[in-house]
Amino acid sequence: MVKAEKLAGMPKRPMSAYFLWMNDIGRAEVKKSNPSASITEVSKECGAAWQNIDPSVKAKYEKKKDEAKKAFDKTYAAWLADGGEELLAQQKKDKKAGKKPAGKPAKKTKKKKKAESSEDEKSASEAEDSDY
Repeated sequence: MVKAEKLAGMPKRPMSAYFLWMNDIGRAEVKKSNPSASITEVSKECGAAWQNIDPSVKAKYEKKKDEAKKAFDKTYAAWLADGGEELLAQQKKDKKAGKKPAGKPAKKTKKKKKAESSEDEKSASEAEDSDY
């Protein structure tokens, strides 16, 4: 999966109700009951617990998610009005043109020196000439 390029000042999307719950309560409870659990095990147990959680607790985190979404919508609209729309358009244009993002320089590939490659060729031909 290729991650989208981060644009300057673009606000982060709000977390889902599940992640709000997991960061607040879920992960700590699983770690308390099983301190040596790996990240994968913690995630699996949190997912199972979220499926069976009390609806009133779930509603509390859904409400927090909705509040965070409203705040995000306001900051995103302000970012768009403050030049974000041009940045998004430029990113889309660059993506269509197949350009690499300007923020990261392209990786350079190492090339063999001619002297080294000619020595390799000599040793290869010597190996072919040997009786072994």
